[in-house]
Amino acid sequence: MDLISPWRRGFAFTAADGLPVLLYHKVGRYPAGAPVKSHYVSPALFRAQMLFLHRAGYRAVGSAQVMRYAQGETLAVERPLAITFDDGYDCVYQHALPVLAEFGFTAIVFMLAASVGSVNDWEANLVTPEPMLTAEHLAELSRAGIEIGSHGMTHQHLARLAPAELRAALDGSKEKLEHLVGREVTALAYPYGEHSPGVRAAAAAAGYRSGFAAERGVVRAGCDPFSLRRINIRRYSFLPLFARKLRLAYLVTPRADA
Repeated sequence: MDLISPWRRGFAFTAADGLPVLLYHKVGRYPAGAPVKSHYVSPALFRAQMLFLHRAGYRAVGSAQVMRYAQGETLAVERPLAITFDDGYDCVYQHALPVLAEFGFTAIVFMLAASVGSVNDWEANLVTPEPMLTAEHLAELSRAGIEIGSHGMTHQHLARLAPAELRAALDGSKEKLEHLVGREVTALAYPYGEHSPGVRAAAAAAGYRSGFAAERGVVRAGCDPFSLRRINIRRYSFLPLFARKLRLAYLVTPRADA
């Protein structure tokens, strides 16, 4: 019995309707006693979600294509989407990469540059310490076709930083990540999803070409490439809810989002 097909009904959406960007944090089982479980998507559920997307005809694109789409360019993909991971947990390498490879999907990993090879110390009061991506695993992801983007140096509220601190966070993370993967880093995801006109202008001045936020919805042609909407996928996003969240994102996004 195909458990995927029922949730594809009504999915007549194409690139003309928008480009959804999925937001993940962790792919794995939450550790015993973890006080915050919502960011964990089990490996089995993640695979089911990717299978759903693949069978529904979606094809994953990178940040350059998302940016061009936002600027009004027509993509050579009938049903595009982007898959993103914030923070840079090592479980993305361990559990997500094999599934992405299985379905031929690319993704964007937004890495906290100061946390490479370390643990998630910015949320020490909330969750069990977990390993972040190492330099070696970042390089492997990049070689496998996964795009590496910036999430800043540390998990700071960028809109609260003084101008000099903001420049240091944006420039420093970009330079460090480019050194580690040997490729240009052009995409930024704002920690906590927070951004402002000043943050967006500083990101553009630092050489980024797109900025990913956390407001719900899909990317529309003509929107600000530094205010890209995403769909937050959490532990309880089982296939019926996953399909519903994806469908609603198309329906709730304004046509003019600039």
